[in-house]
Amino acid sequence: MDLAQSTNFMGLRDLSVVWLTRKAGFPLRQTLEILRDEVLTDSSAILVQEQLVAEPPRFVLDYMACRDALFGKSLFLFPTSDGALYRPTKFTKRIKKLLEEANMATSPSHPTELSDEQYQALLNMRFKIQRPIYQSALAVALCSYLGLRPSEVAKLITTDLDFDNRKIYLRQTKSQEDQELPLLSFMIEPFKSYVQNLPRRSPLFINAQGLQWDRRDVTEAVAQWGLEFGVEDLTARRMRASLGAMLARIGVPPAMLGKILRHKDAATALRHYNELEVEEMRRLLENLQTRQFNYDQQTIRDFQRLYDLLEGDE
Repeated sequence: MDLAQSTNFMGLRDLSVVWLTRKAGFPLRQTLEILRDEVLTDSSAILVQEQLVAEPPRFVLDYMACRDALFGKSLFLFPTSDGALYRPTKFTKRIKKLLEEANMATSPSHPTELSDEQYQALLNMRFKIQRPIYQSALAVALCSYLGLRPSEVAKLITTDLDFDNRKIYLRQTKSQEDQELPLLSFMIEPFKSYVQNLPRRSPLFINAQGLQWDRRDVTEAVAQWGLEFGVEDLTARRMRASLGAMLARIGVPPAMLGKILRHKDAATALRHYNELEVEEMRRLLENLQTRQFNYDQQTIRDFQRLYDLLEGDE
């Protein structure tokens, strides 16, 4: 996914332009021409061209973080997807499209002329705009902390999350059986907040066309997440394997490891232990060889110094 072209970046940018233009009373062109170095911000206020604007909403702060990550070298506060100046005509087209998606009249479309109803409808678009980035974070959490396979993540619907009993229900898994996993405590609030924005029994994750994810979408989300953190070739399968290795390393018994990773064959869990033991042997032997090598090298250097002294005495 090209984050600069994503609904997250462009949508947050457009909402932020609307908010700042209305709040500060700037002409639209002036807002779009604001330079990044003319702006200071924290969680309580934004100082724009020496004008203080209090209490920026969360989406504005999210936009600033996204903008700085993508366009740290751009001069403009509200750059286009290629880092250039955002023109009023292009902005107007984007806002009309957002109003249309919100089932609102597309005229007037100037930020300061929007009705309260239009403005609120735009603000209500925040979840839809930011959903792609929420989805990626939640999908990665399921793969990394619970070891879910891509196909299992893709098939989830809202009712598969049981917040009362703190469980996740997996349907039609690799073993062709329905299975249960614990919904970890730190996951409950983020997932609950996310699900509250969705219709009952709807897919948990959808693509840009509104269709339920398939395993390829999960693979792409995990890979993109890895790239953002400097990890190349990250996959859900590797995250699952890492979880198994970590659990084996801290001493989780093979039977429990098999339940956590939902291995139908108990021998699969034992392989984590066998692989771990081989790696442990390799680490110990290589460390031993490294110490021996360092010792031998030091001995050679000591001998060389002694030889040089003897040569000097002659």
